[in-house]
Amino acid sequence: MKHFNSLMIALFIMLSNFAFAQTSTETFETESHGNSRFTDNGVEFNIISHRGTFTIQANAPATGWGGTNADNRYIDNSSSTADTPASFSIKTTSNLFKVNRFWMYLGAANTDLGVQGTLTITGKLSGITKFSTIKTTGFNQTTAVTNGYTLIDLTNLNGQNYTNLIIDELQITLGGAYRYGALDAFTWVKDSNVIIDPNALQVTANTTTIACNGSATGEISLNV
Repeated sequence: MKHFNSLMIALFIMLSNFAFAQTSTETFETESHGNSRFTDNGVEFNIISHRGTFTIQANAPATGWGGTNADNRYIDNSSSTADTPASFSIKTTSNLFKVNRFWMYLGAANTDLGVQGTLTITGKLSGITKFSTIKTTGFNQTTAVTNGYTLIDLTNLNGQNYTNLIIDELQITLGGAYRYGALDAFTWVKDSNVIIDPNALQVTANTTTIACNGSATGEISLNV
């Protein structure tokens, strides 16, 4: 019985720590104009506007950036650029996630890239800040390159790697002269930890015991 209990414990630890991750890039091309939510890889995200109104933009074809070419849909605040500092979150309550990268178009308006500003990127989990960093330089100022979008790469942002941090909310805040922001090609990792309830774990066993001084071979057959 001692060996059986040890096997049960080892099996429970293995199942409790099982995790899988799936990387996905949301380009918003299947989303509807004006929506404040989107679904990617089976997970629903809410677009939460903290200042200004951020929704899916689908009325300006070929003004987005899918990571390799112009596309048609993205998140922006084109109807509320007077609200500053503009800020919004991408948040889900159904899954935890990590962020790899995304692309941002930043300007005084949706056609004016020639201003100076900042971008604050904050990751939260259950309302608690897990990381926060401010990008102050390196923003694209011409539509001739990547359609005006700047890559925000969290594998090396201000010398830090933020891609291993598990969050349920990514908050974006514009600063300085930036009043308009568009986000596209949101690359994230679905991080689902499978936790097994020990009360739900059922194991049935068929055993053949060994006599203390006998020569029979002991056997155990487990079904989980």
